[in-house]
Amino acid sequence: MPISDADRIKIEELRGLVKEHLTPYYDTDFNLLRWLKGHDYNLDVIVPKLTNHLLMRKGVWDLDNLPDKPRNHAVHKHWKSGLTDEAKKTPNCIVNIEQTGGNDYWGMSNVHPINEILKARMHDLESMLRAVMKLEERTGEQCAVLYVMDLTGLKMDRNVMTLITGGLACISAFMAEHYVEMVHSFVLVNVPTFISALWTVARPLLPEKTRNKVNILGSNWKQDILELADPSCLPTYWNEDDLDGPFLASIERGVPYSPEEYYKGTVPANAQTLHIPAGKSGYVDIEAKQESNLSWEIHANGHFAWTIYEVDKDSDAIETIKMKKVYPLFSKIPGPTLVPMTETMQVRKTGLYRFWFGNQHAWFHTLKIQYVIEAGKQDS
Repeated sequence: MPISDADRIKIEELRGLVKEHLTPYYDTDFNLLRWLKGHDYNLDVIVPKLTNHLLMRKGVWDLDNLPDKPRNHAVHKHWKSGLTDEAKKTPNCIVNIEQTGGNDYWGMSNVHPINEILKARMHDLESMLRAVMKLEERTGEQCAVLYVMDLTGLKMDRNVMTLITGGLACISAFMAEHYVEMVHSFVLVNVPTFISALWTVARPLLPEKTRNKVNILGSNWKQDILELADPSCLPTYWNEDDLDGPFLASIERGVPYSPEEYYKGTVPANAQTLHIPAGKSGYVDIEAKQESNLSWEIHANGHFAWTIYEVDKDSDAIETIKMKKVYPLFSKIPGPTLVPMTETMQVRKTGLYRFWFGNQHAWFHTLKIQYVIEAGKQDS
């Protein structure tokens, strides 16, 4: 359906409130409408959340241009793209196939830090968003992603439970926070018999709107999925071995990790320690010069929130809400960290940078952060 007159009024109101942060690429009626629908048109809730997202778009990950860049992060060798084509059977939807059962998420979380996994995932999320935006431009109607989760090969063990409550929950929360209403529905296929046990654990961890979009297909899923999506956008590996159809989309299979690749390092001898009581936050400040490299290695003994702020020394602001983020805010990074968060970021402006850590998730647990944060030499 076309955008209603009432929605157009709200879209223009929202646009006016965030116009200083909008880029021409992201500034579409449908993108803004997604935020309105996703948060019940409550501008008091939407504006700070959307502003946070828009600032992230223009930050170090350069989201507007990400789909134009090569899909060549180390994670991408193991976590393959599943974006195919228009569903057709479900109007105004693009299909994405997630190899949920086949992907080696446990190996991934033991090889790469969560910030690198999310950085790699952003390429796929932005590619989905671009496909949705192009379909909206062509149809003049609101579009979304039909997110098919193939559970083939999923095993019930201790690792999968750890992932559901840890790394995968973090990725899901990040996606729900920044890609509001981009998903039409989550369609689960080839579900194992123990799905009810998994759903009992996973359901409370998902946002309510996400929970309500889950569609679990039964034993006849290969027939049922054809009522939702055209076979041209469904993976060929679903076909019987001796048949070339009906499924026609060529999708690469994920590559498992070798345990030999797992992180086996220890906390550096020169690491410093920050203790943060339950429900509180803490930070580490460091001076850095323009075009120098700011690098870090962070270990934690529990879940934590994290970002980097630029501190305006000429301002009286002491609340982080008034500070500029120079790195995406992660509201819940799973801990204890299996792999320390490591990265090197080029500094765009000489100043004071605040590495902020939150322990709001804890009721009693004191968060222990062990870190090495350094401002390196300027690039030559």
